[in-house]
Amino acid sequence: MGPQFKTEEAKAIAEQIMQEAEGQTLNDQLRDRLAKKLAELNLSSLKPFCGSLEQDPNHGTNYYMAVDALVEGAAVALLMQIAPASAPISELFEKPFGSTWVQVKGKEILINFFPFSTRDQENIRAFARWVNPAFLPRPQRSQPAIAAGNRHPEISLPAVFAAYRTILEKMHVNMASTVQLSATREMTTEEALSARDGEDPTATGHTRVSIRHLYHSGLWAAIRSGWREGYTAEADHFIVSGNTPEEIEHSVEAVKTAIRHAVGYTKFTTDTSRLFELSADLRHPHPWSDSEVRTKFQQVLSEDEQKWVLGEFSKPYLIGEASYNFSENEVMRLAVKFGQSLKLNEELFDDIVKTKAEENLAGGFDFEPSIDEAETLTTAKELLFYMHWLKARGRPAQLCPPNLGFKKRQAYPVAMATSAKNGVGLNDYCHGKMWPDLPERVERDFQGNPLEELAARVFELAAVAKSFDTTLSIHSGSGKQAEVLERIGKATAGRVNYKISGELQLQLFDVLAGQPQGSRWRLLIERMADRAEKFAAAGAFGYESELAAKYREMGLGYYLGDSARGRVDGNLFLVFWLGNMVGTRDVNSPDGDRRFFKEKIDELPENLLQEVRSRNSRYVVWLAEHLRG
Repeated sequence: MGPQFKTEEAKAIAEQIMQEAEGQTLNDQLRDRLAKKLAELNLSSLKPFCGSLEQDPNHGTNYYMAVDALVEGAAVALLMQIAPASAPISELFEKPFGSTWVQVKGKEILINFFPFSTRDQENIRAFARWVNPAFLPRPQRSQPAIAAGNRHPEISLPAVFAAYRTILEKMHVNMASTVQLSATREMTTEEALSARDGEDPTATGHTRVSIRHLYHSGLWAAIRSGWREGYTAEADHFIVSGNTPEEIEHSVEAVKTAIRHAVGYTKFTTDTSRLFELSADLRHPHPWSDSEVRTKFQQVLSEDEQKWVLGEFSKPYLIGEASYNFSENEVMRLAVKFGQSLKLNEELFDDIVKTKAEENLAGGFDFEPSIDEAETLTTAKELLFYMHWLKARGRPAQLCPPNLGFKKRQAYPVAMATSAKNGVGLNDYCHGKMWPDLPERVERDFQGNPLEELAARVFELAAVAKSFDTTLSIHSGSGKQAEVLERIGKATAGRVNYKISGELQLQLFDVLAGQPQGSRWRLLIERMADRAEKFAAAGAFGYESELAAKYREMGLGYYLGDSARGRVDGNLFLVFWLGNMVGTRDVNSPDGDRRFFKEKIDELPENLLQEVRSRNSRYVVWLAEHLRG
């Protein structure tokens, strides 16, 4: 069935475009004037996105603009082409959805409509590559950014681009780094997604978003929003896992497959933390002795590597007013702890270079080797060792994420003791973690103020990062309080990459949970929560499965907490695990519709969609305001 638009509305749009654009240079002022004039028409069957207006690069009389049209009562994303019959008609796009001829000022005009949803990857890619490459992502390098993870890209991507526009206009800084999800955790390949039955809520791809889908969703959202200022597309956390050499080898091959799917992305975050030898760290409950470390050092590194690393780190490093000196024993402990991880990062870096070269993709990429998944807090010396190793061996990192002690979607402690006023205190927060010295240091050197200690630690780490022309990257940024953001912004002097993901999805869930009792969307989110609890009863979430019963007994039910307080007052089991349910099926739907929850959420009505996007945009702007100071 063709698009149910009114021909007279398509003609009216064409008339306004020809009137405003013909013979003129396209710019933002022209597009803004066009948007105002089209708004006065009160169109009911077509929704134009005037920021997307472009001329064909080879046929200047052909114009393109993204629109939404009605198909069977739902909004369908299309690309509108306007071409005079008297001029050559561009054929960049194939298979028009529909066509119509209209008379505009005595001229015969052909209007084509091409499929242009996030699934129409060839058309989206053609527009970005050939009509205007300004819509393609680019490396971030030293620019600050709020890296917004998008578990529901069609919902949240338009919202974050709107936020970046506000940030650019108010603060005069481009912080656009969107299109970000873990490439081997939240996302996966199309083949893996099609094989997923939804009965394992922790299996790779629980967002039901593929690597390629998210990339093209970013192009789609950038085009529709008219964002030509540049943004970063990040394939986050290529995770290498396994307990045996065979398992690790298999995982590395899977990561390389994911890299091939992510070839168009401009930032790659690798996670080789499973190869860290934590027993080499003196903070381990049972650390190896010096002699054990020396033996491991000789096993992990070849003779040439041993000589290189001992010589390379024998000199002092002066960074600002600080001087860092490594003893031979420290070098060996760091080499044993990180050596296998670093060598694998070299291999993955080279694979990214090779994959991009094979696709003839120029422009470079950002490399971000993750240290944040270590079970120990990252010290300045560890960061220096890791960054220098990679740079000295020809694989420099543009971003580096330390472990700051942040927990996903949770506030950072503001006091030592737990209380109703302050939430979880640092002493309880550190329980079960390999951070034995943190509470003691806060008490001893910072008068019991966790935030002041955090600020000092970030300041030192940021100085080390900057000495390598590297930007500090903060992971697990969702749920952190304003005072935490402000200290990070000040400590990094604004040169920071701040990652969020889960909070945007939780705001979607807040909107669903806020609907009237018994309504379709309220019942949907409640069925998702019930499904999570059933998975927990079967132990699907490991030791965290026990939290489901704990928070139910506390009477918190479906409550996800106050987002302004880091959700510390909510059901933290659901805060962490409810999002995984979108990749499971709605098996208890009363109408028998057992589709994946993700597919149902994608049918959100316009009023709820706008509410979610409004919350998402406000949140990203709020983050920027506090990070910029």
